[in-house]
Amino acid sequence: MTRTEIEPGLRTIILTEIAFPMVLLILGIATGLLQVLYRAGVIRSRSFLGIEYYQGLTLHGAINAVVFTTFFAVAFGHAIMRFYTGKPLIHGGASASMWLMVIGTLMAAVPMLTGHASVLYTFYPPLKAHPAFYIGLVLLVVGSWVAFFCWIPTYRAWKREHPGEKTPLAITGIFATFIVWFIATLPVAVEIIFLLIPWSLGITKTVNVPLARMLFWFFGHPLVYFWLLPAYVMYYTMLPKLAGGKLYSDFAGRFTFLWLVAFSAPIGIHHQ
Repeated sequence: MTRTEIEPGLRTIILTEIAFPMVLLILGIATGLLQVLYRAGVIRSRSFLGIEYYQGLTLHGAINAVVFTTFFAVAFGHAIMRFYTGKPLIHGGASASMWLMVIGTLMAAVPMLTGHASVLYTFYPPLKAHPAFYIGLVLLVVGSWVAFFCWIPTYRAWKREHPGEKTPLAITGIFATFIVWFIATLPVAVEIIFLLIPWSLGITKTVNVPLARMLFWFFGHPLVYFWLLPAYVMYYTMLPKLAGGKLYSDFAGRFTFLWLVAFSAPIGIHHQ
């Protein structure tokens, strides 16, 4: 895709959704390194450079596993949809998606950086975080949903103009990516909204830990596929062209994406 093939407004959104989490990734990587040094015995204190061990673990997990991957997948999806359909996206939807994710991330960052959200792998009671942490990550997820839903009208418009044509494999791949994400994030949204936020606000005195963890792991393992699927889209649709060849089987590529959607839903059960 050349720079003239994408509108300046959408290009700004895509670049923001790549640059913003890249800056945060520096912190995520640094806290990961601190964990390694602590485990290796180089750092013996429970706190280093003002970051407590579990605070750093939460920063590392939330930034690397959720924030960076979500922003990148949304930005990549915008580019895929714009390039392969040749149609403009719903700019208001793309902009709203970006701002929801940015505001949500900043909201969640405050309690993490101030030590009020040292909760290991993000949504894991009985460890309790400040309500802003949970609300912020809900906004991040909702923002990614908005992007996904805004691609559907663009695809439908392309389909009307190309009756009988196969959906481009890259679009199949990015839709598979976000179907996996949408299915996985619904249970964790239930956990956060109905269990963790009322508990963190003091509305409820206790939380059902086994239920909350079950809902979390319905999300936690498919999250890995959400990380990987954008790379698969590149491998199957971009690298063959760059190498001067083609994918050995278009059917196999489509089958792989659809099979990952089917397999991603129950896979978290082994964490129980």
